Amino acid sequence: MDTYPIVHKNLIFNIITDQDISFSEIRKMLDHLIDEDAFKNERHHPIDGPQMYELYIDDYHYVVDVLDYEVAIYKREKKIDMMGS
Repeated sequence: MDTYPIVHKNLIFNIITDQDISFSEIRKMLDHLIDEDAFKNERHHPIDGPQMYELYIDDYHYVVDVLDYEVAIYKREKKIDMMGS
């Protein structure tokens, strides 16, 4: 896995992944995680380990974990359309 530093909303994040993800996707993911308060220090203590999140953004399902300002992206897969359209 590679680490990519990115500045978003005046915060510095380390994105850790081996997935081929666009900056647009990463920014949407970070916005979603910010909205979920994933980066608030009072949410969890580093001793507790990373917090896992499942995100559904646009047409993709992601599985990520967050520890401080590091976001490890473990899974990126196309969502399955259950309606068949």
